[in-house]
Amino acid sequence: SVKGRLKAAARTMCHDNVPTVQIKLPHENSDINAERKEYYFKPPGFVHSRLIESVQDPRDLPIAYLFFNIFAITIPSAAFVFFAESNWVGFSYWLINLLLFHERFILGFHYSSHRGLFKNSVINTITPLILSPFFGIPSGIYYIHHCVMHHSENNLSEWDLSSTEPYQRDNFFHFLHYWLRFLCAIWVELPYYAWKRRRYNMAAGAAVAIASFWVALFFLSRLSPCGAFWVFGFPTLAGSFLLMLGNWSQHIFINPAQPRSNYHLTYNVINSDFNQVLQLPSIAFRSFSARSGPLRAAL
Repeated sequence: SVKGRLKAAARTMCHDNVPTVQIKLPHENSDINAERKEYYFKPPGFVHSRLIESVQDPRDLPIAYLFFNIFAITIPSAAFVFFAESNWVGFSYWLINLLLFHERFILGFHYSSHRGLFKNSVINTITPLILSPFFGIPSGIYYIHHCVMHHSENNLSEWDLSSTEPYQRDNFFHFLHYWLRFLCAIWVELPYYAWKRRRYNMAAGAAVAIASFWVALFFLSRLSPCGAFWVFGFPTLAGSFLLMLGNWSQHIFINPAQPRSNYHLTYNVINSDFNQVLQLPSIAFRSFSARSGPLRAAL
């Protein structure tokens, strides 16, 4: 089962036999205590009060504020692109949305896919179904690809469609192949993966989501070719490149002696401005950080 494989991965990550070092000097993880910077502005009072009632934990409110910012800025701007029918307007929309929100949204989306932000499960579907296509991720497929496939298969080349293991990771042409395979083949490979793993409902769901995306893009392009391209088409192209670059970088160093240990197939950075701009408030992360004592790092 998915839960069983995730538990196995967690045991591997926390296994006592994994070689580690301990930092003996006093250490402060500024990522935990840094000012929250996920959002640009808070919602008005009546929305704010509803959000407070709706989130599972008040520490998640900054991500809810971020999603509100996107609803307030990105979606009206996207509608204007359809109305304007101008490539300059479309390109400007894409660039500004990229600079303002893309990284923040991907991190917030990633967090909320692992742990639902809101108490109401229906509200939790708004981000993966409505917001994600504006950032190059077709509705309804991120959870299957990332949480089910990538986390359970854990970069294993035989099953993980985004595995970096088969590639020479300092070779640009290998990265180009890696990205283009994802861009061109994921539409078929993801449902097929779920089918091979006997997750038939997920396979059907992925197939329906992918088909719906292309059908919607076709009809939107009939309505406004310029709008459909800059709001959904080009972000999907650019977003696939950025997502694959991120995963390639995350798994660029793999210890061939222990390629299944999370200490040896990825890396983590702390006390970084990047983390502090996109800081995420995971209860599990904060609780673990508070209990873990000296920082442990892989050899």
